[in-house]
Amino acid sequence: MSSNFGRIIVADFEYEVRDGELPSVLCMVAYELDEHLRYVRTIRKWRGEFDKTPPFDIEDDTLFVAYSAWAEMTCFLVLGWKFPVHIFDLHTSYLAVSNILRPQVDEDVPYRRPKKDLAAACRAYGIEGWEGIDKGTIAEDIGNGQWEKYGVERVFQYCEEDVRMSVQLLRAQLFGTRLFPPANIERVLYWSNYSAKSTALIQAVGMPIDMRLWNLVRENKVAVVRSLIAHYDPSHGDEETIYTRDGEWSYERFERYLVRNGVKQWPRLESGRLDIDGDAFRLMYHVPGIEALHALRESLNVVVKATLPIGRDGRNRPSLFPFCTTTGRNAHSKSLYNNHACMRPFMVFSARTPLASISTGDRRKSGSPPRFPETKHSCTHIAWAMCIMHLLLSVVSRTTQTRDIGRRTTQKCETA
Repeated sequence: MSSNFGRIIVADFEYEVRDGELPSVLCMVAYELDEHLRYVRTIRKWRGEFDKTPPFDIEDDTLFVAYSAWAEMTCFLVLGWKFPVHIFDLHTSYLAVSNILRPQVDEDVPYRRPKKDLAAACRAYGIEGWEGIDKGTIAEDIGNGQWEKYGVERVFQYCEEDVRMSVQLLRAQLFGTRLFPPANIERVLYWSNYSAKSTALIQAVGMPIDMRLWNLVRENKVAVVRSLIAHYDPSHGDEETIYTRDGEWSYERFERYLVRNGVKQWPRLESGRLDIDGDAFRLMYHVPGIEALHALRESLNVVVKATLPIGRDGRNRPSLFPFCTTTGRNAHSKSLYNNHACMRPFMVFSARTPLASISTGDRRKSGSPPRFPETKHSCTHIAWAMCIMHLLLSVVSRTTQTRDIGRRTTQKCETA
């Protein structure tokens, strides 16, 4: 570090945040270290004390360090601060040495994916801390705006403990341990540009949602759900259906449906139960009705549960969790991209905004033509998007007399 940076800033922010909104910054604690990682000073700022620029240097001679630094960079954006030139994301550094798909030793014990938060990373490096602090509870209370029951000083202490532990983790990552090699600094700096800066920018902009359509579908949820089931549940009309009229899925009814229709092979879990995740359904698209059922299942997850975090500005801001899967992909959640492509027309963009959607689901070789399945209910993702969104719009139009909105949104789907 001494040959590259004159100072190191290790920082942590605490903030309140509502679903779909940008954070409301509460406080910040930062330690300034010299080029040899020796402590120099502590910087503490509370809401109302922040200036137009950071209270520390962020130029080329300074390294900014944080755990899950995209959260800190989002706070920078909210405060109107420039990004630091150089960022070392401790979370990204930890994932680089721990994202390993390990063989399951005991098949009778369900595999539990290890946590990757700051406390878990510290434990992995043999670092203990947060004595007398219920970290999970206080973090949740601060985020929900209930920090006042702790008081300003205790919130500062909690925030500073995160910084103190981050400093210890930084030293362990730079020098390595018996279990983990020293961090590849050049690569972590490069990866952190994405995991911190790019992720914060994506989070801040959010995903614009067609709120008129979203609200109409929610207001007419019962009619929408029943129409979707009538059109896309392959068991509709049978004495026993996979879905109830209210959109309730039944594993047992699905299993019996497969037996009735002579589907003798279906991917199974080690427990013997049917595997009903998206990959299993995609493997079985050759069975008539299964692709339609998969589209229905994921559509109802959005329509019935309505768990998208949408801010007051009409934008969906899902958590991206960069590099968090075992294979190093983003582990985003509560996003339209977590669901079937048929839900993506809920996104809306101005005519001047270019939009490109790239899917890795089609693994054909470069230059070869796309493969279109030829089963009764099969079609491309875009076709499913059209089919289901046309149905949603027709139901909404009938029940709310919003034919003009329906035509306009349908035209948007057709030209997308």
